[in-house]
Amino acid sequence: MKIAIEELAGCSGCTISVLDLHEALLDLVAQADIVYSPVIMDAKEPPEGIDIAFVTGAVRNEENEARLRLLRKRAKTLIAFGTCACYGGVSGLSMLGKQEDLFACVYRGVETADEGNVVPTDVPPFLYRAFAVGDLVKVDYYVTGCPPKEKFLKEILPALVSGNRVELSKKSVCSECDRKMGDVKDWHLKRRYEGIPDREHCLLGQGYLCLGPVTFGRCNASCPHNNVPCHGCNGPSLDILREPCRDIYNMMVKRIADLTDLPQKEVEKEVYDVAHTMYPFTIGSLIMEDKEISKIRDLVKGAGN
Repeated sequence: MKIAIEELAGCSGCTISVLDLHEALLDLVAQADIVYSPVIMDAKEPPEGIDIAFVTGAVRNEENEARLRLLRKRAKTLIAFGTCACYGGVSGLSMLGKQEDLFACVYRGVETADEGNVVPTDVPPFLYRAFAVGDLVKVDYYVTGCPPKEKFLKEILPALVSGNRVELSKKSVCSECDRKMGDVKDWHLKRRYEGIPDREHCLLGQGYLCLGPVTFGRCNASCPHNNVPCHGCNGPSLDILREPCRDIYNMMVKRIADLTDLPQKEVEKEVYDVAHTMYPFTIGSLIMEDKEISKIRDLVKGAGN
């Protein structure tokens, strides 16, 4: 069994999450050879005859696209690994700015940049938009998460290498959350830094924008368990993916309206920074953008791209 792990536009966190398997990783490599992974070994090109290729990161520039298409040709099974690969992830937010502006900020605009830094001109140019892996090539399996969680990987990676099938939860984050609803009074949308949430009751009911109702689970609701609202890093829930009339934005507005008895138009007035609060992990996905009710097209167009 030959395994490859490719890095596209991302932070390498998904590859590092494989190392989080700790001792279980020894059992994995006893059955399979990692023949290509630029982050954890010195290998420049993926070899022929790869059995399973894990692709992490989004497709943002010409090099990303070329490497993805090469890996697809050389791998029997290709897995979109992590939310950037599955839905564009945070890399997709780059569509809200122009390449020259982003590079100027990264190389010269941040506090840690040296004054003499030069913005490079010999790097691969951006594509006209960000893509999820499945927007460009056939994907055999999707593994979501930013990064995929250790407990989840311990279930699926040995099964993939052994060729076995496992039954996995298909529910949302809310189904894994232990909070109670509680009373909803004088509701208004709070910023995350406002106050300290009550640990026992629903974060959304308390006014915090928790995306648990529209986010795929398999993370054990780790953020709500630690008193942090879900920000959607596992990608959209199955009902959002399957139903053309359902989108992250409109379902969250509807959910809040049902919860608070406020008219949906009043709820929409409370919502701020839609790109970063509703679509931070999915704005780079054509599947999400192509929904007629999606806000993504307007957000990107409004940013001047």
